[in-house]
Amino acid sequence: MSDEQQWSELLDAGIPRRFRAGEELVRQGDAGGFLLVLRAGRVKVLRTEADGSRLLLAIRGAGDLIGEMAASDPCGRNATVVAVDECFAHQLPVTTFNRLPAAARLMDYIVSKFNQRIPVQVNLAHFRPMQKVARLLAELVALAGPEVADPRLIPLSQQEIADALGLSRSKVADVVSVLRAEGVLSPERRLTVLDRDGLLHHTSTVT
Repeated sequence: MSDEQQWSELLDAGIPRRFRAGEELVRQGDAGGFLLVLRAGRVKVLRTEADGSRLLLAIRGAGDLIGEMAASDPCGRNATVVAVDECFAHQLPVTTFNRLPAAARLMDYIVSKFNQRIPVQVNLAHFRPMQKVARLLAELVALAGPEVADPRLIPLSQQEIADALGLSRSKVADVVSVLRAEGVLSPERRLTVLDRDGLLHHTSTVT
């Protein structure tokens, strides 16, 4: 959805919405009926499994559509989307969206996003904790828009990272300790990336 004219049409057709950090944009199981055009901020896409666990499916940023899957699925939303930091979006009823030229590209957009997730979902079980954490931190930094005061600052606690990745809190603490010792993360309590190249090294290296 990168075409400038279509992007402007989407924003003009929607109702501006603001979401605080931690607030749900859409909830798993709810009916569709509308989608959101994310103008600023980052969100995490979470799926709740039958055992109550929540798995991180993706991180999305400005320029993405939220709730687009349910726009054409009568079964309702298949994931919950939560604001990582303050987010600004424009809400469009599906009926309004379907009248716009961008609607013709919706299926291509959905396939593109699904294909981006496949490698992560297939390989996630084979990644070690270091790789899982490094990938999440690197993606959060990469998706930080100009509205984020310090894109190096990770807006998640160690417990939130553990929950999102299906890891124990102690495993995440071990990874953070190593990254701090290497100078990749700052020693302060709030996680801040000091060496992005060092972080990216851990996303593809089995440690």
